[in-house]
Amino acid sequence: MGQKFEKNLIKLLYFFGISSFIYLIKKPLAKDWLLVFFIKSYYASLVDQLVVNKGYVKYPTRFPKRVRTSLVFDYILFPISCVLYNQLTKDSRMIQCLLKVLYFSVPMTITELWLEKNTQLVKYKKGWNWKTTFYSLSFSFLLVRFSMSVIRSLFNNKYDFS
Repeated sequence: MGQKFEKNLIKLLYFFGISSFIYLIKKPLAKDWLLVFFIKSYYASLVDQLVVNKGYVKYPTRFPKRVRTSLVFDYILFPISCVLYNQLTKDSRMIQCLLKVLYFSVPMTITELWLEKNTQLVKYKKGWNWKTTFYSLSFSFLLVRFSMSVIRSLFNNKYDFS
């Protein structure tokens, strides 16, 4: 695939992400969903920066070029998917949360693997592979979900991670 295709794909994903963000935040519990979005953005940016700096993953085609991580993934797509996951699991028990995380981590892992093999948007280095992606995605969804359950319990909201 060519660099023009990849840059157009990034622009399309930005547009899709921003449109999705507007739709998701209009739902009830908007403050919770914004909090999920920002917690996930913060977590994703820290982890991605570490992974890129250690040389495990590289983003050869990115926008803007001066940033070494994937802004569209770290600050838009991954947080939006986490909001969706939290909306889907807000009334779920732990085992349900563990199963539902697969709805997100499996397709995202498959998509990233396809992108790694067929584009210059992401490249695995130094032993990083699809399994590492799958485990890190799954763990991060669960970490944010657990964090939200702690925050809700501290502020006496009715949602729980039991």
